[in-house]
Amino acid sequence: MSRFIFVAMVLAVTVAGCDRFPDNGLQITANLPPDDSCVWSADQDARLLGGLYDIFYPSDYVIAPLLRSYLTSNALEFQGDVSNLQVTNFDITLLLPDGTLPALPEGLVNPYRVDTSAVIPGNEQGGGSTEEVAAAIGIPASYRDALRAIAVETGFTSVLLEIRAIGTTTGGFTQTSGPFRWPVTLCEGCLAVDDLAQCATDEVVDSCLPGQDTWPYCTAEPEETAP
Repeated sequence: MSRFIFVAMVLAVTVAGCDRFPDNGLQITANLPPDDSCVWSADQDARLLGGLYDIFYPSDYVIAPLLRSYLTSNALEFQGDVSNLQVTNFDITLLLPDGTLPALPEGLVNPYRVDTSAVIPGNEQGGGSTEEVAAAIGIPASYRDALRAIAVETGFTSVLLEIRAIGTTTGGFTQTSGPFRWPVTLCEGCLAVDDLAQCATDEVVDSCLPGQDTWPYCTAEPEETAP
């Protein structure tokens, strides 16, 4: 009788172990720009080398991290695949270029958590990885005044976003990525277009994320015509 109980216990541990995943099964590998149609795709070749945030323009700074899952599919005849990973949040810490925390006014939290949504399917047996992109607010617009003050007080003209992705597998296991540091240069008015004729060009009219990275915005207003 005792021998039977021992065998049953070993079997239970083995089955339970099939649903466990390593803590480093999720990684952030890049930050992507949208294409000309304002769409992100994990298959695209374009990569941003660093961010640019024009804090004159009243908008959030948006990020689109490329997520990579190393979790292996473990679907069985009697059990569905529990390795599909849904990423639901990014934990972001705002840092100075030297890696220290900036002084922020009361009411602005650091680090902070933002919402996103992406599902990364499990990998086929034998290794490899699967990818998906997830967009989210990287710096809320409510931090713009604090960023101005940081530039004045410290002399730094850039910040670092230390980003961690958080997700849960279909089987209920939490995955947190290692930190991905994204440099963002700060400016005020560097992406602004003041000329009304230039504002009418496709480059400005079709700007996907005005006020950040490579996307300009128009500040000129059309002249009022007399009645």
